[in-house]
Amino acid sequence: MGPIKEQLKISAAILAGGQNKRFNGKTKANIQISGVRIIARTVKILHEIFDDIVIVTNTPDEFKGFSSFTIVPDTIKNVGPLGGIQAALNAAKNEAVFVFASDMPCISTEIVRSHIDFYNKRRCDAAIPRIKDFKEPLHAIYHKRIEAQLTEFLSGANKYSIENFIKDLNVRYHNLDDLQDNRKAFVNINTPQDLSCMELYAKSHS
Repeated sequence: MGPIKEQLKISAAILAGGQNKRFNGKTKANIQISGVRIIARTVKILHEIFDDIVIVTNTPDEFKGFSSFTIVPDTIKNVGPLGGIQAALNAAKNEAVFVFASDMPCISTEIVRSHIDFYNKRRCDAAIPRIKDFKEPLHAIYHKRIEAQLTEFLSGANKYSIENFIKDLNVRYHNLDDLQDNRKAFVNINTPQDLSCMELYAKSHS
């Protein structure tokens, strides 16, 4: 299937920032699992769905191989993932942005398409997937109309958490069944131990 052609077109954004202290400063998007960089797998999946892909990074030289996509830095520095979301909203060509953390090696095409369908049937500022009490705001869709509100929030907040920001948005939660495959789609590589577990999982399912 080609790029999405729904009534409301949506861009994709990969947030490839973060200090990555647990990986000796190595950008997590470039970590390899079974010989494939996480971002390479992510881009391959997203390119089949979206006609506009933005990579938000403050180290653009690391992503020269993706020059066919839009590569932008954080406009507002040192404010965490919200800074990446703000930069993505500013750079995206479409009216909404599906934001993805760059350290999710198991993104599911089925879940992405399902979430797009969920969003397109609702009028909301943000659509966030939820499994029971677990919510994943870094695998979520945000409308560009929140950009000014987000910029203002970042200029005055002393806690830059996504949870604090979205309290004032019209958010709809996409409830997913509590299944292993659904939870796996939101797995992050936060520590070297997580990477080891994912390598073992990949080998056992190869």
